[in-house]
Amino acid sequence: MKTEFDAVVIGAGIAGSATAYALAKRGWDVALVDKDKFPRHKACGEFLSPEALGTLRALELDRSIASLEPATVKTVRLHAEHGSVSLDIPLPGPALGLSRRTLDAVLQQSARDEGASVYTGATVAEISGSAAGRHLVALSVQEEGALLRARAVIAAWGRHPLRSYKPANREAPAGATYMGIKSHYAAADSDEAVDLYFFQDGYVGIAPIEGGQLNVAAIVAPSAFRRLGAGGALTGILERASERIPVLRRRLQGASPMPGTQAAAAPVRTRAKPRGWNGIPCVGDAVAAIPPFCGDGMAMALRSAELCAPLADAYLHGEIAYERWEETYTSQIRKQFAAPLRWGGWMERVLTRPALAGWLLRAGAMMPAAAERLVRATRLRH
Repeated sequence: MKTEFDAVVIGAGIAGSATAYALAKRGWDVALVDKDKFPRHKACGEFLSPEALGTLRALELDRSIASLEPATVKTVRLHAEHGSVSLDIPLPGPALGLSRRTLDAVLQQSARDEGASVYTGATVAEISGSAAGRHLVALSVQEEGALLRARAVIAAWGRHPLRSYKPANREAPAGATYMGIKSHYAAADSDEAVDLYFFQDGYVGIAPIEGGQLNVAAIVAPSAFRRLGAGGALTGILERASERIPVLRRRLQGASPMPGTQAAAAPVRTRAKPRGWNGIPCVGDAVAAIPPFCGDGMAMALRSAELCAPLADAYLHGEIAYERWEETYTSQIRKQFAAPLRWGGWMERVLTRPALAGWLLRAGAMMPAAAERLVRATRLRH
């Protein structure tokens, strides 16, 4: 097993894989490490927004994605309780629906094709030498007892940092806490729309993905998750939501869950303030977990990779100091992510309160231009 690298990326989801791909494409020797085995299903909206597609083009990954024949999405529909109010919001450009199982695989393969070494099912036990200014970072990986050495380490480990990693500025979890669950459904559904159904306990999202399937995902409060069956809660959540929002039942009419596609995430913590650096550079959900209903989580993950890779490249070339990488990247993340996270959090709080949700959607129906501007405020901008 190879042990000497220019960079090690911890986490082989979309942000980690895209970062490893971008650095390997620049000629660096990169290791991509993840504790999980792939392919896998993951609780996720599986929605690639127009902003995400722009980043994929910038990373020269768009053709690989198009070859997977993802579903096309052109509009978003918001629904409040009792079906009394719905609001259609056209997207600023075409979006795509693609399962995480498929997307993760193609991004990891793209990193491999550029020469990255990919180690999955490998648990990182320790990170040392990660203080600013240190050019050597050592990782102890529980796979053949190997110790990987690199000049840079990048955290793409998701919402939950490594238990063994304790930087001096470690922050306590903040923001709202939810439970997430999803499953794929087989359906004869050609509707090019994402539907979001908001109710007192949380919300349900339904979006088309590749293969003529639907991704059905739910985000609910922990108390509702436990009450409705925990790991098997999706059926109960959908039934409860359908009672309150009848149009949800119509969207799922004739659809059936596909065995083996269910996945849960517990807990899902959103955070209003992005953090681009936590002793080492962070990408993806390690930066921030956007309120899931915004549908821009994958766009933020990919954008963080797009921002981080050039700075890592400059650092490895000796063109900037470690401290400069931290300062520049932290500023870029704050500038691009802070406003969407703030507006997304505000809209989430409003839309999961039935009375306020109905008021907001009625106002949006009367003032569609204002509704579109509000939704755009939750999106990334170049």
